[in-house]
Amino acid sequence: MAFWRVGRLRRCYKTVAILALLIMAACNILYIYDLIHHHDILQLKPNGLDVHPLHKTRSKDSTRKTIKIKVFSGKEKAEIYVNDKEVHVSEEQTRARGIHVAVLNQATGEAMAVRVFDTYLPGNEETLVSFLDSVMDERILCFVIADEGTFFLKDVGRSYLEALGSKASSTLHWRDTWVFVAAKVGVVYGEDVGKAIDLQHWGQNLQMTLLVPSSESSLSCDWPDTAENEKRKTFCSLYDGYGSLCACDNPLSIDLTPPPLSPSNIADIPVVVMASNRAEYLFRMLQTLLRTRGANRELIVVAIDGYYKEPEAVAKLMGVASFQHEPKSQRNGRIAQHYKASLTNMFDTFPSAKYVIVLEEDLEISPDFFSYFSQTVHLMEEDSSLYCISAWNDQGYKHTTHDPGLLYRVDTMPGLGWLLGRKLYKEELEPKWPTPDKLWDWDMWMRTDYMRKGRECVIPDISRTFHFGKSGTNMNPYFHDRYFKNHILNQIPDVVMKDTDKMVQEKYEIVIENLLQKAVPVDHSVPTTSDAFIPSAEGIYVVYIAKENAADWESWIVLASHFKIWDLDARGFHKGLWRLWINNNQVLIVGCPFSKYCSFKPQDLTPIKLEKPKKQ
Repeated sequence: MAFWRVGRLRRCYKTVAILALLIMAACNILYIYDLIHHHDILQLKPNGLDVHPLHKTRSKDSTRKTIKIKVFSGKEKAEIYVNDKEVHVSEEQTRARGIHVAVLNQATGEAMAVRVFDTYLPGNEETLVSFLDSVMDERILCFVIADEGTFFLKDVGRSYLEALGSKASSTLHWRDTWVFVAAKVGVVYGEDVGKAIDLQHWGQNLQMTLLVPSSESSLSCDWPDTAENEKRKTFCSLYDGYGSLCACDNPLSIDLTPPPLSPSNIADIPVVVMASNRAEYLFRMLQTLLRTRGANRELIVVAIDGYYKEPEAVAKLMGVASFQHEPKSQRNGRIAQHYKASLTNMFDTFPSAKYVIVLEEDLEISPDFFSYFSQTVHLMEEDSSLYCISAWNDQGYKHTTHDPGLLYRVDTMPGLGWLLGRKLYKEELEPKWPTPDKLWDWDMWMRTDYMRKGRECVIPDISRTFHFGKSGTNMNPYFHDRYFKNHILNQIPDVVMKDTDKMVQEKYEIVIENLLQKAVPVDHSVPTTSDAFIPSAEGIYVVYIAKENAADWESWIVLASHFKIWDLDARGFHKGLWRLWINNNQVLIVGCPFSKYCSFKPQDLTPIKLEKPKKQ
């Protein structure tokens, strides 16, 4: 009997042992599966990087919700997914290059901002750091490099990323791939880098999947219960990257009530703001627009090229109407179709308006922007030789302007804040507007002799708009720094424009002739690159340069390059004559023998002929 009991007991022990082994095997299988499925830690260790200890601890806390984040970095694309939903997938390779950043809500994982910074080119590092500064604390930040994102990622950007907890940012090199996920407060959830073996190759494709613990911190501020803050609360729960707009303490005001312009000749003229999917630009633009004397919310419409939620939300936040339409064509052709659809919509929406003021989402305006147009709009009624009135001077740099009250007439159409007449648009422009299959620049088309028909635009010496946008279809930070950064914006609020009555065609010719009679020719033997080329002694000076015919711009473009102004084509001229200020002296530059003003040139003076450097 005792032997039977011992045998039975042994059999029980064996059964229990077998069950224990089976349970251990099942646990091991589940553990291996979990490592494969959430393979971020396995990926990190070969490169000497590791997951922040906080991530390891929190990922095992089954009592807290987690956010699943998957990021991909490679030669041709960047991808960011949250909870298996696409947040950002880069487009064509030319748009993919650089550091891609997604900002996630730390409690829900919802994307609150997505930006791309082409840090292969100069200038984008500053924009990247500025954007990260504008993001609220505790947000989850996802960084991914596509193609190349290190060439102009210098000490400032690398140090900022290092402060966020990145271990790899200081050693990222040419064509390395890189993924990095962290909270803005410095908690790192994961990082990996793929090193390029040489200059001809890219680092390996990286894919990292993380389970990030959701935050239990407060997501809202204790703002006073006002209509303004209700709009703020709604907007800031969905979007980030707007700096003090969403700050809990002393948030940026959106309850803007600009004083009326009195008297005003443009009180019934609507304003259209051409916009795309650059909501942060639009917000900055509307902030300056709605702080300007004479702005009327009821007459402002934001025209959005595509059905984008964020710019629409910005317009609603700022209390202005918006209009959206289906995009047509691509690149410059798409922009042209956007302008046509928007201008047609404006004149249809405001059937009694004789004019529309056209702005863009990446412009700031001067304090006297509406006053400027109020003082000049009458010229469009009085002079049929005028094509438009523009707030922009193509030659309006800090070192080439002087008088905020001075006006010019120019043969080109500057754009960048301009007054368009209904009659011109409906009878001439709209019927002939380039079709979607033509990938033309709409403004270059408007400048053609075929459309302009010899008409001119009135512009100020000192611009009433400033182009701050550094990214776009035809813009990057290097191009902006070279041609737009040093433009000057008038800051005087109550400028009285001088001699507006002399801007009509016949009287303006008298103005130019009087200036040329007073002007002293510079010493044409002095090199145009010399600081002594334009005298510093007070006076009016004239320079005669070679210009054989209407299409000969070579001498002007070389001279413009020497003056460090726009030199990609010829703009801002009047019948072969340019006006600008150098050393605080007014300078007239005449192209001979083409310009009729060459009759003022002394017979013994030979026009300066300049040639572009020969390409090696």
